[in-house]
Amino acid sequence: MMLVVLGTAIGLMYACKKSDGREPDQKPAGSLNSAIPLLEAGGPEVSNGWLRFPTLKSFEYTMSQLHGKFQKPEQLGKWEILYNRNGFSSLRKLYEQIDSDTSENRKAPTVDSLFKTRKLFICPDSWFATVLNKDGYIQIADTVYSFRTGQKSQEGYAVPAKYAQELQRGVEPLKLPGVKLHRILFDMLEFPQWQWPDEWHVPGRDPIVIPDLPICQYPSGNIPNWWGQSGGDIYEGNDGTNFPEHNGRTVKLNYHRWRVGYIFYASAGIRLKMLKHTRFAGWQSVTYADEMVMDACCKGNVFIPGLPLIPFNEQVSPGWPNFARYAENNFEKTMKWTASGIFNEIILQHFNFHFRVNYRGRIAERYIRQ
Repeated sequence: MMLVVLGTAIGLMYACKKSDGREPDQKPAGSLNSAIPLLEAGGPEVSNGWLRFPTLKSFEYTMSQLHGKFQKPEQLGKWEILYNRNGFSSLRKLYEQIDSDTSENRKAPTVDSLFKTRKLFICPDSWFATVLNKDGYIQIADTVYSFRTGQKSQEGYAVPAKYAQELQRGVEPLKLPGVKLHRILFDMLEFPQWQWPDEWHVPGRDPIVIPDLPICQYPSGNIPNWWGQSGGDIYEGNDGTNFPEHNGRTVKLNYHRWRVGYIFYASAGIRLKMLKHTRFAGWQSVTYADEMVMDACCKGNVFIPGLPLIPFNEQVSPGWPNFARYAENNFEKTMKWTASGIFNEIILQHFNFHFRVNYRGRIAERYIRQ
């Protein structure tokens, strides 16, 4: 079976660079918070190598705890340890392991490369990727869900739990009775070119000065909904000069907002990620910005079949620059998440996003009000 994979914090001070001028590939030791609280009792059990939640309410409780107590993706590993000894290894951990080889001569494709060649399931929400096992399986009540990548789109399967042993032996889900297939489309969309006042703005280069508007002040008209990631790459600072190379390799900043749905779980969020180009393997997130600042606000409705739309309006922080991190390579935040035993989806009306990144003296800052 082909490899299957599913998609107000203050950081620590930036570590000094090596005396020879070469930037380290790894974050300085001691940068993780060692005092992360463990979750209360009542969580899932490990069964057949994946997590088994007795009820949807149990799943929702666990997700609320993960989102509330673990502010950084790398901290989630401290929760996973509770289940590793029973044979569970998460999708999030698999992403981490694939990119653990930071040698300059690595030839195995990076996570980014495998995503682009449709060889890995994309799950931009690290908190959801934490409860999926490395093969994309999770069980809630009497249903096992299998998430994988297909030739044209990603796929999700709802399988009666009585066939768990068959799944573990590698039987394809559609060969089992009562299985439901869900096509999960995933697009990586670049931001369109808006006209003022909804356009991108680069401070210091654009002649237009953006008014000092609150982050949750939305433009008129609703956002055209998309499914996947909306964003792009930046290779230079606001002054037009390229980011300094990392040990002789090109560096870029990837920024995006995501809106995804995985049958019983949906979420929307934001991410900044620094990447360098390896010699043979593609782009890898192993270079660290001095500072990352994010500010965002989104508004919309949660759709669950048979129920009235549930409105929401979420904000990341009280306002820029309160949501900042230092010595960071991957800064993400789930803005809104929802779970349902039937099906659910997040329908966006507006999604404002502002970020500012300082990479070794190069400042890249953008605004979007949509």
